[in-house]
Amino acid sequence: MDVERLLKFDRISKKFFIPSLIFIVTLFAILTLINISINKAMLHSQMGKRGSAMANYMAKTSVFYYINYDLGALDSFVQEVIKDPDVVYAVFYDDKEKPLTVSSKKPEQTSELLNYDVEIKDDVGKTIGLLSLGYSPKAITEAVRNGVWIMLLTMTVALILLSVGITLAVRKFIIQPLGKAVVVAQTLTEGDLTVHIEEAGRDEIGQLISAFKNMVEKLKTLMSQVSSVTISVYSRAKDISVSVEQQATVSTEQSAAVEEITTTMEELSASSTQIAEHAKAVVDIATRTWENTKKGATAVETISLKMNEIQTDNQNSIQEIVDLGRKSKEISKVMEIINTIADQTKLIAFNAALEASSAGESGKRFGVVAVEIRRLADSVMESTGEIESKINEIQEAINSLVIASEKGARGIREGMEHSDQTASLLLNIVDDAQATQESAKQISLSTQQQKTASNQVVTALREIASGAKQTSTSIQQIIGISRNLTDLSDSLKGQVEKFKIE
Repeated sequence: MDVERLLKFDRISKKFFIPSLIFIVTLFAILTLINISINKAMLHSQMGKRGSAMANYMAKTSVFYYINYDLGALDSFVQEVIKDPDVVYAVFYDDKEKPLTVSSKKPEQTSELLNYDVEIKDDVGKTIGLLSLGYSPKAITEAVRNGVWIMLLTMTVALILLSVGITLAVRKFIIQPLGKAVVVAQTLTEGDLTVHIEEAGRDEIGQLISAFKNMVEKLKTLMSQVSSVTISVYSRAKDISVSVEQQATVSTEQSAAVEEITTTMEELSASSTQIAEHAKAVVDIATRTWENTKKGATAVETISLKMNEIQTDNQNSIQEIVDLGRKSKEISKVMEIINTIADQTKLIAFNAALEASSAGESGKRFGVVAVEIRRLADSVMESTGEIESKINEIQEAINSLVIASEKGARGIREGMEHSDQTASLLLNIVDDAQATQESAKQISLSTQQQKTASNQVVTALREIASGAKQTSTSIQQIIGISRNLTDLSDSLKGQVEKFKIE
């Protein structure tokens, strides 16, 4: 049971700590393997360099013994070398690979050893023998084993320290703030909204606690509003109950009044028959009057439409005349510009004639051209003067025409005003006649319907009396419902009061 509980990720510390621990253990294991491989390679390299150096040293030192064929010295040399615990064997051979020493022999299985074979040469470079040297890799294995133990010990201590650090950090920065949030939530479930919530930083936990704080403030506001509404509902429910009881009393009184109204309506039905006969004659007279006034109003409306068309045409004509006058004024402005240009042209031509006369023979032709230009400018000015006089005559005629058109428009407007007044009066007469006809019809129809309506009213009043009894019964039911509503609002008020707001 304890094992199952331990394996369950039911706490944040487990959810955070166990994956972190697995990741760190895996990382340390990978680093350990990499370190072992590197150390092994380094030790193997160092052992290889050592063995190679020893073999070369022995080969060079033994040259003298080979030349003197001093086998005892070679064997003593081998004995000194094999005293090293890492040296497995050391054998000197002659040039035919025959062993010359007996203190050490080369084993048959050398695949697991570090083997070094070095040729022994004399001063002229001739091969006179061979050295075979073998080293044991036990030192490397032992060093690697020691390194593994050291690494495991280091990793264990580091894991313990890291686990303690992670546990303390998770407890301080996650577990404790979340524990406070849980306490706040439990307090809220008990209805206590006065709980004090402290800020817990700006991280996600702090944001969660800030959200709790905002929620509590909003709940306080909401419960205050609900409390106020509950009290109001309770008060209104009592008022409704009192009002319904008053309506029950009024309903009883209305039932008695309906019986009296029924008797009165039977008497009214007898008098409505005579009124209907007189109203029918009034309807016939009103109909004839309405038809005649409607024809007269139609004729006046036709006259008014024609007068409107005449006024529109007259306004368009006046506008066209005004536009013509404005354009003639614009032509006058253009003619002034032309006269100005002609004056300047005459001045330029005069200056040109002066220049031509001062130039002598070479300026005669130019003087002729200047004279012609002055003559042309004079002609232009005469023409523009004639055009200006014609334009002035046109403008005077336009002004006279505008005055005459305005007089005509004034007469048209007066005629339209009189026709509109006449049409308005006739339309009022038509409306009055139509209203009279409709009123007469309504009176006739009303009087015809009054008898039937009075009978229906009597029947309806009897039904109203029956309905009043049903209303009284319904009101009694409403009284019961209002009392239930009062009880429910009182219960809701008690539930709201369970929350501590202040």
